[in-house]
Amino acid sequence: MAETVSRKVREIVDRTPFLRDVLRKGFLNYSNFADDIIGEVSQSCGKQVKESAIIMALRRYSLELDRLDGAKASESIQYTIVMHTNIVYLDYAKTPELVQQIGNIYRLAAVGGNDFLNVIVGSNTVTIGIADKLVPHLEKIVGSSTLLFKATDMVALSMVWGSQQIQNPGIVYESARRLAWNSINVLGIFSTVTELSFVIKRTDSFEAYRVLQDLQGSKG
Repeated sequence: MAETVSRKVREIVDRTPFLRDVLRKGFLNYSNFADDIIGEVSQSCGKQVKESAIIMALRRYSLELDRLDGAKASESIQYTIVMHTNIVYLDYAKTPELVQQIGNIYRLAAVGGNDFLNVIVGSNTVTIGIADKLVPHLEKIVGSSTLLFKATDMVALSMVWGSQQIQNPGIVYESARRLAWNSINVLGIFSTVTELSFVIKRTDSFEAYRVLQDLQGSKG
């Protein structure tokens, strides 16, 4: 059955969360985008669709998203925000010797109790977010490993869920893009199935806390 222009345009926009966000913010060039999708829309509708009809559908959806999309995306999101201060963010060159020490690095969690400690092993680097009081212990473990980058006086803001909500599509995107829209630079992201942590500058910490807290009750 042939679709309506409005329904097909919404389907195309909804495929990409970033595109939907750009539309809602009013940054999308309607004419250029309509020209890009006119063939697909016409095929789905079973007739040649005018560009003006697609532009009208985009404008209407933009207004609807401005009113409703934020509430729809966040009404089921419930979490606690934990702020970890005095965080050090480190990047080391990845070597077999350093990778073999990962287990010993994680054992520092027993030393630090509830102190922040996360490790990401990438293709060429090992990234570590760690409470500064644990750094001396870490340095003994990593030995002469090559330090590529170090940032001190950082904060880790952790969004903690009571269930595995982070597996829901859009959770990480929605959180990160709100920080970006508020000019808050995220240096690192660490996650588990129930916790999502953003490593940021201490000077951005209170604004970032407000942004992430508002996500729970946002209306757009």
